[in-house]
Amino acid sequence: MTERRAPKRKQNVYVVLAVLGVTGILAGFSRLPSPAPGEVSSLAAHYSLSWQNIPPAPMPPGGVVFPIMKKAWHFQFYLNLIGASAALGDLDGDGLPNDLCLTDTRAKSITVLPVPGTGNRYARFELDFGKYFDRVTEYPSVCRIADLNEDGLADIFVAFWGRPPLLLLRRAPPELKPGEPLSMESFKVQELIPGYFQRWWSSTATFADIDGDGHQDIIIGDYAADGSEVTTPNSDGPFEMPADFTRARNGGLSKIFLYAGSTSGADPTVSYREAHDVFPGDGAHAWTLAIGAADLDRDGLSDLYVANDFGPDELLWNHSRPGQVKFQLLKGEKGFLIPESMVLGNDSFKGMSADFGDINHDGIFDMFISNISTPFAMSESHFLWTSTGKMDQMAKGIAPWVDRGDELGVSHSAWAWDTRFEDVDNDGELELLQATGLVKGKVDRWADFGQLAIANDTFIKYPQIWPKFYVGSEVDGHYPAPFYALGPEGRYVNLAKSVLPGFTPASRGLAVADVDGDGYPELVYANFWEDSTYIKNHGSGNRFLGLHLLLPIAGSNNEAMKIHDGHPAWREGTPAIGAFVEADVPGGRSQIRQVDGGNGHSGQRSPEIRFGLGQTTASLIPLKITWRDLHGGLHHDEMALAPGYHTVVLGSKTEKTGGQDK
Repeated sequence: MTERRAPKRKQNVYVVLAVLGVTGILAGFSRLPSPAPGEVSSLAAHYSLSWQNIPPAPMPPGGVVFPIMKKAWHFQFYLNLIGASAALGDLDGDGLPNDLCLTDTRAKSITVLPVPGTGNRYARFELDFGKYFDRVTEYPSVCRIADLNEDGLADIFVAFWGRPPLLLLRRAPPELKPGEPLSMESFKVQELIPGYFQRWWSSTATFADIDGDGHQDIIIGDYAADGSEVTTPNSDGPFEMPADFTRARNGGLSKIFLYAGSTSGADPTVSYREAHDVFPGDGAHAWTLAIGAADLDRDGLSDLYVANDFGPDELLWNHSRPGQVKFQLLKGEKGFLIPESMVLGNDSFKGMSADFGDINHDGIFDMFISNISTPFAMSESHFLWTSTGKMDQMAKGIAPWVDRGDELGVSHSAWAWDTRFEDVDNDGELELLQATGLVKGKVDRWADFGQLAIANDTFIKYPQIWPKFYVGSEVDGHYPAPFYALGPEGRYVNLAKSVLPGFTPASRGLAVADVDGDGYPELVYANFWEDSTYIKNHGSGNRFLGLHLLLPIAGSNNEAMKIHDGHPAWREGTPAIGAFVEADVPGGRSQIRQVDGGNGHSGQRSPEIRFGLGQTTASLIPLKITWRDLHGGLHHDEMALAPGYHTVVLGSKTEKTGGQDK
């Protein structure tokens, strides 16, 4: 009998239908489950937020020029997509982190101003770097607020796209008094490396005590290779884009500068010494976009998470000693059901943030990392590295964290940058916030980037093959900024459209601080090529415990710990960056926090810490604090404090009275 077959055209239809069917099934599996009916509105009722745009920086006379080297002229806008940054802190010394340092790439400027609604304490002013800054070939990319010379007055650290960082040290003449208005004259400009110049393309920076000597060091992540003449007009010098999309190691050199000494006064100074060859393996030349520092094992040393574009992130376990920096590279364990790209240290995604928070209440920090995860585009996955609790594995080179982003509902949103763990409503559970979007425009360039993403890695490093990208290009510019809250089923639910309706910025940095001292954190989104945004938190009625953890200022000889209610007094101390605190909340779960020195991409959390207490009626909250004094001595102290804010000046000697530290 002759075998009968369907016509070839009909066979092709069957094949197409089969492929579409399988694709549809896989797409269904890949979609996140929808919240139960009413769940979004029920969760959103816990939050009361409002937002307003921050007036932009004025354009300089004659406008702004964005020059580009010859071989990159066709995608010049893409090479200027770094640089929207926001930092919140206490610059004027009034005890509250109500001062804002904000960069604006459009104007190539960086301004200091009071946070909206916190009073007209001084007039907004632009930082003037004088002879150290060329506005044609350079612009500010990262702002950090830190007490660089440890005199109890906050200073400003600025990294750049095009040059090494500059430091702005607060002048402290003998006649300086509290409440004096800030201006550019309040600061002295100093080079990080006096007399040195090279093209650096810095995308992030953070402060942490890396070598355990009790002083804050600087960790800088650079993007393009040092010395590249990206913004030199008409240059035909050497320049490479990433060597490939998944293992690129031809970027700028990451750097660590160790604190070496400082002075205060009318002509303040601070000096640092670069620690050379301290990054293990080939990670020092990754295309770094974010750095996070946290004491993961409670030994008083800050470990590092380095988030890299175009290649694996790195978790660095700190074994340093004063003056000697030493890291051990840790990697997660592979498994039959775990793709290599979902194993910590083996990923191939576009790491753009790093923040720490304990979401499973095991007393160990978990880590949230933003990547590019846009539906129907470059849909990678955000990482929520959750601790397994097997900390003894670190000695074997194993990172005891696994990705649970998909399981917990936070693996997909958009082209994402900074991220923050924050207890926005003080209920004792951390929310997850993200800055998302590349740029708003009228010409959609996603298809061009999609083609680039599947190109042969051999050719990725050549600028000539990169797609056109001019002002007016659009990539993921209108996604609602994600606001994840933990739902009753143990998964996070995105409440963005309910708690911040109409808020769709293309952001880079996310700054956090309790600017008015009411116990609830406010937010600033540093937006790219549009006005930045201030988010006011109107509270939820839950109680909180807030701490300002300080070290004595240099030369104070304060050996005993001092505690008082409320916020810090004028020049009472310098933030104890890296101090680790565990709170035992009665009727709830233990919570951990650390004093943050600038973790993430380009936003900065202020150094006060808060614990959400919900509706507890407890009069005292037991606390355990791990910290280092200014001599490098490691301390483990315990105390119990009432809800509300307290200032704790951590001396080098603990005096105990009545069973509690005083």
